[in-house]
Amino acid sequence: MSETPSPEAGSGGPLDGIRVLDFTSFIAGSYGAMLLGDMGADVLKIESPGGDNARHWGPFIEGESRMFQAWNRNKRGISVNLKTTEGRQVIYDLAGDADVAMENFRPGVAARLGIDYDTLSRHNPGLIYASSSAFGGSGPYAQRPGYDPVLQSMAGAAHLQQLMNGVAAICPVAVSDYMAAVLTVCSINAALLHRERTGVGQHIETSLLQAIMTAQAQSYLQPLEAEITGPPGIFPYRMFAAADGPIFIAAGTDKFWKLFCEAIGRDDLANDPRYETNPQRVSNAAALSAEIDPIVAGRPARELEAELVAVGVPCAAVRSAEEFFDDPQVEAMAMSQVVRHPQLGNLRMAGVPWRFSQTPGAIRRPAPRLGEHTGEVLAELGYGSERIAGLEASGAVRAADTADTN
Repeated sequence: MSETPSPEAGSGGPLDGIRVLDFTSFIAGSYGAMLLGDMGADVLKIESPGGDNARHWGPFIEGESRMFQAWNRNKRGISVNLKTTEGRQVIYDLAGDADVAMENFRPGVAARLGIDYDTLSRHNPGLIYASSSAFGGSGPYAQRPGYDPVLQSMAGAAHLQQLMNGVAAICPVAVSDYMAAVLTVCSINAALLHRERTGVGQHIETSLLQAIMTAQAQSYLQPLEAEITGPPGIFPYRMFAAADGPIFIAAGTDKFWKLFCEAIGRDDLANDPRYETNPQRVSNAAALSAEIDPIVAGRPARELEAELVAVGVPCAAVRSAEEFFDDPQVEAMAMSQVVRHPQLGNLRMAGVPWRFSQTPGAIRRPAPRLGEHTGEVLAELGYGSERIAGLEASGAVRAADTADTN
């Protein structure tokens, strides 16, 4: 495990000097803004006086949401009441010097709050404004609420589980949320490059719908003037039941198939003309499963994994996230990091998910407490202590000492 730099340390990341106004909540928005922070951006998480709803999702660590901590590191937190004129003015002052603004409200909400692209771009024409929603900003579903499991169910991901395992199921990893976060970060960086070349800002939009379709692009490739031939799928390429637990074996290519047969002592299967190519193995999957399943069932999963990996077959026995966190490869990739939280002490978390040889990213600070940096950020805007105190007294902003930290 690696210790993280202190918050005072220079980020040195590729987005050092970029300021982001983060109006988002939950995964798709918050995680995307966090990735920008990992790359060195100064991300200001702007929350209502009640805080991001994710703060109230358990499980909790001494009153702080574990989920919120995972999605909001490398941000400074301010609490602003956007329903007040004074609160909106704070945002307009921040927007004048910002590079990026991000929101994932339902379409129309940002405009009602006075923080939509048209409004903020009047204060800063060079602003990159990124919107993310469930179904996009137009079309018949624009106002339809949606979370990742809704999109997995609608868009074919749950059906793929049914085709593979016999039962429709939702992947507990929020596929469309995390993919939407990555799409947002990609588009923001591209827009920043365009602004660098032209000086022009713009409005970017993505959605969970676009994200879930992107995550399963092969499902959305349809020939319009030709036919699809051959059986669908890859085999063996599925979860098997070993003696003490499940193991996924990916011996779908002809090369891996032969290596797999060698490892389990069944060279006769590798030479059987019924199983020579992947289409043949898929077509004869039932018969082949009857040969393979008993062999796998008689071996401990980790032992079989070691033997298959030794000959070069992709596979893995099923592990929990806690088990994998202690894997030596995780440590080698610096994906186990420790950051110091002022209330919770040391927190271990997944590391920065890329490497830059010249401008490495880093975890500089944990997720902020509600309103933790309100006074600090307002002072940077040139607000005096009396003005800040007045804003707090009026309810336009909240600072850490008056905000609820649960």
